[in-house]
Amino acid sequence: MDREWFRSACAEPTAAGQLRAHVRGVRDILGRVAPIMPLIAAAAAAAATDLEIAAQWPAGPDPRYTVQYAAAKVLTSKSDARPGIDPARAADLLYGMLSPELYLIFVRDRGWSPEAWEEWACAALTAQLCTDRE
Repeated sequence: MDREWFRSACAEPTAAGQLRAHVRGVRDILGRVAPIMPLIAAAAAAAATDLEIAAQWPAGPDPRYTVQYAAAKVLTSKSDARPGIDPARAADLLYGMLSPELYLIFVRDRGWSPEAWEEWACAALTAQLCTDRE
C-alpha cells in the first residue's frame, strides 16, 4: 500500500478507473512474482509440518488480502461502485481474481499474454464491482 501505483489507483475518481489502474499494477507485480509462487507455497507447506520452519514463517493475515481489502474499501465508496457490494465481498473478488495462481493458469499454462489477462481481469471485475463500465 506504500507503492505509488497503489496510491494512484486509489486516487482515481471512479471505481472503474481505480480497477483499471489497480489491475495494471497487480499485473506488473504478478509478472515478476507469480513464477516463484510454487516455491513460496512449498515453503508454506513445510512450515505447516516443521516447527523450525514454522518459527521462521510469518504469522498473521495474508498480506495480499490486506492490500486487496484496502483497495476494496476505497473502491466501494465511489459513486459508480455496484450497490450492495460491501468491502469484504469486493476484497474477496479482488483477492481471488488477481491471485498469482489464476494469473499463472492463464499466462503460463494457457499461453495468454499478460496484457490479455489484464484485459480479462479488468472486464470481469468491472462487471462484478461497478455499475458503469465506462
